[in-house]
Amino acid sequence: MDLSALKDSLLERVNDAMDLDALNQVRVAALGKKGEITAQMKNLGQMDAETRKAAGQALNELKEEIGSAINQKQETLED
Repeated sequence: MDLSALKDSLLERVNDAMDLDALNQVRVAALGKKGEITAQMKNLGQMDAETRKAAGQALNELKEEIGSAINQKQETLED
């Protein structure tokens, strides 16, 4: 699981979104029920306890960072 590459890819897509509809599509693709981060979180159950703890923390940080970037971009697009 390469979270760094996933983070870079998602942040690039957020920055490339030119309107609110495109930004919403990025949000769903990243954080939605079948999103990329959500899919990674579903894999946590298959890990041992130590790995799961570290991976879960990293995924939660990524989720918050992407959510924050999406909110900032949304404010910019609404202005």
